[in-house]
Amino acid sequence: MSIICGTDLSESSVGALDVALALANQRDNKTVVLVHVVDPEAGGSPAEREESIDQARSELDAISAKHPNVRTEMIAGPPDEILCGLAETEAAELIIIAARSTGGSLLRLGSTAEKTVQRTTVPVIAVRDPAPWLAFTRGERPLRVLLGVDESAVCDLGIQWVHALRRRGPVDVVLGAIYYPDDAAQYYGLPPHALVDRDPEIEQLMSRDLLRRFGSDDGAGTITARARRGLGRIGDHVLELAREEHVDAIVVGTSQKTGLGRLGSVSSVIVHDAPESVVCVPPNASVAQSSVPLLHRALVATDLSQFANRAVPYAFAMATGEVHLVHVLKDDDEADPAELTRQLYALTPKSAKQAVTAHVVRGDDAAVALAQTAARLGVDVVCIASHGRSGITRALVGSVADRLLRATHIPVLVLRPT
Repeated sequence: MSIICGTDLSESSVGALDVALALANQRDNKTVVLVHVVDPEAGGSPAEREESIDQARSELDAISAKHPNVRTEMIAGPPDEILCGLAETEAAELIIIAARSTGGSLLRLGSTAEKTVQRTTVPVIAVRDPAPWLAFTRGERPLRVLLGVDESAVCDLGIQWVHALRRRGPVDVVLGAIYYPDDAAQYYGLPPHALVDRDPEIEQLMSRDLLRRFGSDDGAGTITARARRGLGRIGDHVLELAREEHVDAIVVGTSQKTGLGRLGSVSSVIVHDAPESVVCVPPNASVAQSSVPLLHRALVATDLSQFANRAVPYAFAMATGEVHLVHVLKDDDEADPAELTRQLYALTPKSAKQAVTAHVVRGDDAAVALAQTAARLGVDVVCIASHGRSGITRALVGSVADRLLRATHIPVLVLRPT
């Protein structure tokens, strides 16, 4: 696999090439494909265009003569299409490009980075300051990155990309998440507070979840979590957090929105406005899964019926540390919570070695109550039995398991009837 580096031969592009070479050397001297894209519709006379092309070819030849692991390409066409197409052809693992260009050649990379991020299938590093990357690859100091974390699947790719980077050298990671107080309070089942104020309880829960989401690895460097209250665009808050944390780079997943959707795209805002380098990991990127999620805490829901209780042993089979037994009462139910708690504890298998806690919670929507309880407790998996209703019965009565799947971001094991 190779590294693709786009260049317009400006000073900023030279810095991008330096980063590409340093990362290639760190990866056992992988080939760097240095690409200079010629705009066929560039202005000037034919003689001027020919002279510019000859000069670029001469500079590319000088670079390849100086660096044995650099292969140069000069191709005519739209820069973002050329870079992404070549990355697929070469089975590249990275595209590296200057985030801004001040050169006067036929190719200006000023907007190419943003366009490339929107169509790439491999991670892109938009380099603004090469110095931190070079110091990192030389082992002089840790690279400090802000990893934007949300509940999207593409965020998992960003997490794995950072894990891989940490295995090559020390990386200090700041896990950043932006929350809106009303949405976060609803998610955790907490009473809402003022929308303009920080909520310490929510931030504590989110920090716990950020660290759990990132997981553990064998890399070097520190890991910290920062939850930040949001009022406007998420991208703007991420930039503020990056400035406060003095990071060298921001790592985000991108959903690659198009058209008007790009106006609010987090990655678009960050790539365009960040003073730091930006790493964008696209949804189709081939990023190795290097860490395995650990199921330390499990929640099992039961209405204490014989059928629902069948899910309990599965929770104990999966969880390594804690099992939470949960029963939901409607708000107006007059059952004795103490007796229900006793019945829940009685379901604990005799051979269980996990810490067990029973919870009786109230809520007219059992699925929402379970989702909120799971979020507050910070469990890794939820277990529940489903009666498997179908047809008109399912349409009229609904299924707690089905609604729970829609209400929570936590993995759910659904035990079907035999």
